[in-house]
Amino acid sequence: MIKVNVKIIVLMICTLFIPLSLIGCTKNEESSGETKIFEIANTEEVVGQKGEEVETLRKHFMILNPPKDLIELKELVEKYSKNHPVEDEMKRIKGKNRIFDLSFYRESEDLPRDWQPDERYMDTDRLEHHKNDLIAYTIWSDAEPQKEYTVYDKSKEGKVMKQMHFIEDQLVE
Repeated sequence: MIKVNVKIIVLMICTLFIPLSLIGCTKNEESSGETKIFEIANTEEVVGQKGEEVETLRKHFMILNPPKDLIELKELVEKYSKNHPVEDEMKRIKGKNRIFDLSFYRESEDLPRDWQPDERYMDTDRLEHHKNDLIAYTIWSDAEPQKEYTVYDKSKEGKVMKQMHFIEDQLVE
């Protein structure tokens, strides 16, 4: 009788454990190794005062499984910005110059894929607190339409190991 109960308990545990572990594997996009880029929600900013001649659109993105090679990273960011243009998201106002500022972050323990800004009184958490995970940056404007790209190879702690700066396809030292 005891042997039968033990077998039933083991069978029940296995019946629950195997499907749950399989579900966990399918939800873990990181294990697939696929590179994905998405906008970090609630982080877009439009900066500029009424009397100023410049208005800046800042957008922030997360790259899951970014390439290690900096040239590949630059090409990925370049392709993404071409396929997802932001110029139409901000109206052109006569007499004002628009600047487009896009930042790309890697996923980390401190900056998980579902991260959201937190403005609580004693516990603020903003993107400027996560510069260690900034791995690519691009900027351009109506006045200077050439896009500038800066890409970083950083240690897990955020130390810059290597940095490359491009103006369009031209590497700048």
